Amino acid sequence: MNLKKSLLIAIALSLISLISWELYWRSNTDYYTAYLEDDRNLYAEERAKAETATSQDIILLGASRTGYNFNTWTWKEEMGIQPIHLTANGKPPKPFFKDIVNNTEFNGTLIIGVTPVAFFDIFGMDDRMRVANLWVDHYYNRTPAQKLGFNLSKPLQRTFVFLSASEAKSYNDLDLKSLIGTISINDHRVDNFEFKLPNIGYNDEKRNLLMFPRLTDNKFYQKEITDEWDKVIPTLPVYEDIKDEIPRVFEEYKILIDKFKKRGGKIIFIRHKAEEGWNKYSKRMLPRDLVWDKFIEMSGCPGYHFEDYPFMSKYYLPDWSHLNMEDAKVYTRDMVNQLIKDGHLKKQLTKPHQL
Repeated sequence: MNLKKSLLIAIALSLISLISWELYWRSNTDYYTAYLEDDRNLYAEERAKAETATSQDIILLGASRTGYNFNTWTWKEEMGIQPIHLTANGKPPKPFFKDIVNNTEFNGTLIIGVTPVAFFDIFGMDDRMRVANLWVDHYYNRTPAQKLGFNLSKPLQRTFVFLSASEAKSYNDLDLKSLIGTISINDHRVDNFEFKLPNIGYNDEKRNLLMFPRLTDNKFYQKEITDEWDKVIPTLPVYEDIKDEIPRVFEEYKILIDKFKKRGGKIIFIRHKAEEGWNKYSKRMLPRDLVWDKFIEMSGCPGYHFEDYPFMSKYYLPDWSHLNMEDAKVYTRDMVNQLIKDGHLKKQLTKPHQL
């Protein structure tokens, strides 16, 4: 009888603790909401659509700026189809580009967002490149157990905020490893990761990245993020130090571009805006006239740079790098209409794989 009573008390205390824990984090709406984590599993589900995509379809590639700046629901409203969202937050796009070109027969339109430091992978991208390759490999190597586990986890992730996590190193993630890592001992974090950039948003199940609304007009929250950028981006090298690597990077891309275009595919490159706090170091490392302009000329593909189009540069980016949720919808609409106007896209009926 005592054992039964003890068991009931233990269960009750566990439930009270769990509910309290959930309610506490759920009240912190600056940082948290319940959502399906954009990890390699969700990526793999979206990636599978490329296998049946046709010449009329669109695939989005790029890092977080493309993920936040383009909303595929708005895109569908304007054009009639929803792009396949294969952007990857915090990861260089080259491994994903290689995968589409080398491992599929897709011959539609690739729209590739260019964040220079991530796209021209010359400085400090080895670890991020490794993770990007792991995502690509996961698509091909998923086991039935992994697929089942992911599907079983979906209802829980959609329901409980305390399950929020990410594969990025955001200091406000809630998984146990991340929470332990935030502990400081003698002014040093347990995980030895001093760059404490918080998670600025979440994703929907089509992998659109959505900025937390509070960031739009909260100066304290914005400064929390830009102060972290100020610790890192001034360390970017100057062009003179890396210029000898540029031809190699160009040649790697040229091989992929030519192969994709040869089978009838189209590629459009988009250079999203960054605020001057970010952009001044990016320009110092990869000057437009010496890198972007020459790359677009080499590629023979359309290129859209934010300095050339008022609709691309009119927004203030709260964290210096990404559009807020509402601005992203207008930006997407303007970009789609510009591409249609320029003859690169045309309005279509909804495709079968999106029904």
